[in-house]
Amino acid sequence: MVGIGAALAGAWVAGPDNQHLPYTVLLVLAIALTGLVLGAVAALGAYVAGAATVLAVMILQPGGVALETADHVRFAAFVLGSPIIIFLVSRAETSRGLAVRALEASRAAEQRLEADRARIAEAGARADAALATAERDRARLEEVAESIPEPLIVYDDRMQGTYGNRAALRLFGRSFVERPIEEWGRSTEPRDEQGRPLQREDWPQVVAQTQALRRRLVLRIPMSGRDVLVDVEGTPIPGGGAVLLLRDVGKEEDERRRLSRFASFVAHELRNPLAVAKARMELAQRDPALPTRAGNHGLRALESVDAAIGILERLELYSRADTGSVEATREPFELGPALGSAIERLRIRGSDREVTVSLAPGIEVIGDRPLTEQAITNLLTNADRYSTPGGAIHIDVQDGDLVTMRVRDEGPGIPDDVAGRLFRDRVAAGRGLGLGLYLVHASMQAMGGSVQLEQRRPRAVFALRWPAARP
Repeated sequence: MVGIGAALAGAWVAGPDNQHLPYTVLLVLAIALTGLVLGAVAALGAYVAGAATVLAVMILQPGGVALETADHVRFAAFVLGSPIIIFLVSRAETSRGLAVRALEASRAAEQRLEADRARIAEAGARADAALATAERDRARLEEVAESIPEPLIVYDDRMQGTYGNRAALRLFGRSFVERPIEEWGRSTEPRDEQGRPLQREDWPQVVAQTQALRRRLVLRIPMSGRDVLVDVEGTPIPGGGAVLLLRDVGKEEDERRRLSRFASFVAHELRNPLAVAKARMELAQRDPALPTRAGNHGLRALESVDAAIGILERLELYSRADTGSVEATREPFELGPALGSAIERLRIRGSDREVTVSLAPGIEVIGDRPLTEQAITNLLTNADRYSTPGGAIHIDVQDGDLVTMRVRDEGPGIPDDVAGRLFRDRVAAGRGLGLGLYLVHASMQAMGGSVQLEQRRPRAVFALRWPAARP
């Protein structure tokens, strides 16, 4: 519309003679204004429509149009110059579009940058919080490690000691910590129990990098030059490294002897007063004038005294077992009544757990009946204390040249690292002193029998064996 209008307006201005084609100048101006206002496409449309209108006017003009040389130049300038104007408008549009897109991209980049800054700030805050939490956890772990009386040392994946608690530094100085492993080997001279030197690949901090370790070693204390016998427990650290826990066996033996002497002293000093108290309560129970309620309280007190006497018997037996002087008779006796007494002791201690028994009548064994009752009681007490709540204890007795009594609980079993030392060491898991199975082993050996852990998981099965008594 602009091109046609400008061409018709130019023809009207030129008059009937179309002198010098002045409308071409007006049309060029109209095309340029159209490009500036509406864009290159609209300018191209104005150019095509205007040029067509000019040609139509020239053709339809009566008598034709007489064009001079100047008119040819102007017409050629219009024909050739208008596309240049359109091209320049198109370039301007392209540049403007690029500028707009660049501006939009700049704004988007600025928004992304602000978002990235916010995320970085948030990540920094989370990192600071995680670092603070890690520092608190490290401080708590260090506090726990420092409270452990045994030496504890942490190694990295290069077998470089990175931490040792106070107990480790007191015993070994810095031979375990912040020293190359070869220097540690030269200063401590690690050996096995027989005194044979260990190769580097058998050193505890090397083995513990890949697998759990438990073994006994002889090490030289660099500061004093004396040799110590230590139990080493090693655990790998996920991602590389290891933790070693060392126990001075000689120190434990001293503590064990002190405990043994203390147990003997306590048992000796308390046995007589408790025996007198038991006798007086038994006499009181025979009084026909004793009220029923007081009699019931007396029975409960008598049971408590019996339980205390049982504890003293265990302490005294532990003292004798620790010195290798357990005294046991080897006489025939019927196993059934001894088993019944052990179950009754379990009831006196407050257990209401179901106990199932498979036992043929009249089975006799050779041994010591009081020690047998104590050994069976210890097994039943352990089964009641550590097995699944509500699960029954199963007892099965098989006759033969060796009479075998198997005691089975209902789980969860015994860990492998504990099972290997059940009868050698005091093993406490929760309540108790950890004396039960140690005393069972000592008692059965003293009377010529044996005890064995036949099954570890999923249910623990212990077997007691006595020589059978034959006519």
